Amino acid sequence: MRVFNWAVFLAFVPVLLLSCSKGIKKSSGPGEGRAVVLTVDGQILKKTNLDIIYTYTGTLMANEEIDIRPEISAKVTGIFFKEGSNVSKGAILVKMFDKDLQAQLRSNQLQIELAKKELDRKNELYQFKGISKEELDISENNYNTLKATQDLIKAQISKTELRAPFNGTAGLRMVSEGAFVSSTTIITSLQQIDPVKIDFSVPEKFIPNLAKDMEIDFTINGREEHYTAKIYALESKIDASTRSIRIRALCPNPNKALYPGAFAKINLKLFPDKPCIMIPARATVPLLDSEQVYVLRNGKARAVDIKTGYRTGSEIEITEGLAENDTLVTTGLLQIKEGMPIRVRIQNQ
Repeated sequence: MRVFNWAVFLAFVPVLLLSCSKGIKKSSGPGEGRAVVLTVDGQILKKTNLDIIYTYTGTLMANEEIDIRPEISAKVTGIFFKEGSNVSKGAILVKMFDKDLQAQLRSNQLQIELAKKELDRKNELYQFKGISKEELDISENNYNTLKATQDLIKAQISKTELRAPFNGTAGLRMVSEGAFVSSTTIITSLQQIDPVKIDFSVPEKFIPNLAKDMEIDFTINGREEHYTAKIYALESKIDASTRSIRIRALCPNPNKALYPGAFAKINLKLFPDKPCIMIPARATVPLLDSEQVYVLRNGKARAVDIKTGYRTGSEIEITEGLAENDTLVTTGLLQIKEGMPIRVRIQNQ
């Protein structure tokens, strides 16, 4: 049976207490209480031009475009255009049956000749007081009525001739010679495709940045070429459903390489010469009702409230809060506290 030796234990107690007191003093060296300096990445802010390219979608349109339809119901007696060919303004495209109208016109012309001779005779008689003024007026009215009837017949004959209202390219023919057509029948289409129009819309907030003669760059599906067009008109109102404004631009198309109806991808520079300060989006700290960033001031981190403008996928425009040559902190935002000493490694921008 072993007996615990209290005398030996009590002899070692002073030695243990002395060892503990020496360890505590050693741990409390001259560096105790010294602030830890956090090393972070950052950049020095510079002003640059806000060269943001916004991408929108649009549609190519003919400069002028119509469907060729007759105004009357009649049989087609002649087709005078080739599908896909260029036609000149005023050129006859389609002729419809008009023999009945031509016969009416010849009959009317004979009646006019007779009425003119009668009017001339009555004018002579009236000079010598051979007839009354009333008889002369009746003959004059009859002559003028026949002239008006002639104008009506000629107008009806003109409806049997379908002419090109402008220079353009004829589309595909939908009828054949001998077909009976009405006002609902589309015979062909006519399009003027040099130049072409580009129709697209942008949000209403960008209206102040838009102007006539402003250039846009666009591409179309299936082609790598970039085309340039100029804005020539803005819609007079904002679309209430999309809160955007419709815009039209013109692009020369001398080679007829661009076709109406094609999908266009439009690249629009809305701020070509605006100087501003842009910072990385990752450098901001979102708050409940605002945003903050950290900057280096006198070796310490300082939180600064900012106001932002336009944003890209990776950068934000600063409108208030920062100035040129400020040192912005871009990493370590979760560890930084207001007033904490920091060391900033400047990164290449």
